Amino acid sequence: MIKYTLLIFLLFSGIVHAEGKHKEIVTYKLDRKRVYPINTYFDRGITTVMFPAQIEGIAAGNVAMNQVHYNLDGSPACDFLMSFQPDNYYFSIRALKTGVSGTINIIYGRNTYILKLQENEAKAMSNVTFSDEEGDDGEDSERNWTPPSLPVLKGLLAKAKSFDVLKEKYPGSVSQVQVSSNKYISKYKNYTVTIVKTWRFNNYNSLVFMVELKNKTQKTLYYNPKKTAVSVADRSLFPVFLDAKGVMPPQSTTFAFFVVSNTAEGRKNKFATDNAWKVLIDATEVKQ
Repeated sequence: MIKYTLLIFLLFSGIVHAEGKHKEIVTYKLDRKRVYPINTYFDRGITTVMFPAQIEGIAAGNVAMNQVHYNLDGSPACDFLMSFQPDNYYFSIRALKTGVSGTINIIYGRNTYILKLQENEAKAMSNVTFSDEEGDDGEDSERNWTPPSLPVLKGLLAKAKSFDVLKEKYPGSVSQVQVSSNKYISKYKNYTVTIVKTWRFNNYNSLVFMVELKNKTQKTLYYNPKKTAVSVADRSLFPVFLDAKGVMPPQSTTFAFFVVSNTAEGRKNKFATDNAWKVLIDATEVKQ
């Protein structure tokens, strides 16, 4: 009987302990029909909230934006302080008083998402990342997979460019990203093209390539970024979004970024970052 009672006590203690755990780094799947709870700090830190791409708007009551205003008695006029700059895909927030709660509405992708704030120093969240990853519905979805929306693709490119900073300050926001710094050189008669770095965003089945282009001639070379591709073995992948000027000045080194999300057959991109990639590009002296 004593052993049985002790066992029940230990099991109960384990359940209580498990319930007492909380995650400082949280990932939510975007669902406009859901209200998202977010526990914020009061004085030990801040909570950073990240969306896949640019936030279109924020509506909030009792939340100070970027600057705290005070009442005559010295108390904060609002319950929360938010730090946000237009066109960003993230913001930071913390409570200005203990025990306060509130709601903010985020406009993203022409939808409204409701965030329920609660000051809770003991269970505060340091990083909250929202993902609009779609579920895998089997072979049909594999064949007819649709790449992420343009705002998301822009966000992926922005995250790739600022990856090192994000990894240091907000590791949870890039926890699903694999990176390869293996350099793969494609040599042509008048120029060379080198893949300097590759990022894979697993949540979006997308690869971002950072490409270095070196013009060895004394003449300006032109290429069509939309007709550029990356290949591995006999498979060619074409960009769905890019940051490339299409011009290589004489004796120059320029850079371009290409985002690949699906195969030429419209299937999901499941390629790893460290394949032996080759850049397929046609640069000539004639503007294309």
